[in-house]
Amino acid sequence: MKLPYLLLIAAAATPAFAQTASAKSRLSYDRVAVGYSSNDSLKGYELTASALVGSNVIVTGAYQDVDGKGTLSGFGGRITGFGLAYKFNVGPGDLALGYQYAQGQFGASTGIAVAELKGFGLNYRQAINDTLEFSVGYARLSTELGALAVVGGNIQLGAASETSNVFDVAVRVNVTKNLNAELSYAFQNKNAGSNTIGLSVGYNF
Repeated sequence: MKLPYLLLIAAAATPAFAQTASAKSRLSYDRVAVGYSSNDSLKGYELTASALVGSNVIVTGAYQDVDGKGTLSGFGGRITGFGLAYKFNVGPGDLALGYQYAQGQFGASTGIAVAELKGFGLNYRQAINDTLEFSVGYARLSTELGALAVVGGNIQLGAASETSNVFDVAVRVNVTKNLNAELSYAFQNKNAGSNTIGLSVGYNF
């Protein structure tokens, strides 16, 4: 867990934090991508999109088709969500403060489950050169889970609520001006599904 902390501190301490608002980032936020992610609880494919509205507002959306793993084996479903962030020019990169929300619906032969995730986060992103970028982030997320299961012919209801700290790092390679690939890794506790690795291929428009 030390690496995400150090990277986040380094990003926050970048010189010229008070850079003028007129300075424009060369990072692109207009992107659509397809990818795959996996952790101890879920695995699946996802479609994501983001767009820069004006000079500072970032809007994101995501759809995931997932299957359960481990204790959730046999379950399958979908997760949809959106995000809204405001970015600041911070030295050579961008620091974004944002809110995210997601809702999941899952089913199996033995029952159904629904989940709701929401929270705030910080993300720092920087281009090393025209080909390579990196980002580091932190989010404080709250998850509400409800389940209905059939056990021995009886219907059982359950609910749980968890709050998690999530640290993530990502590296993006710009193959061309428009085509890119990104590898990400999120550090999170077992209640949030454990550490998650993701890979996506995207197009900047």
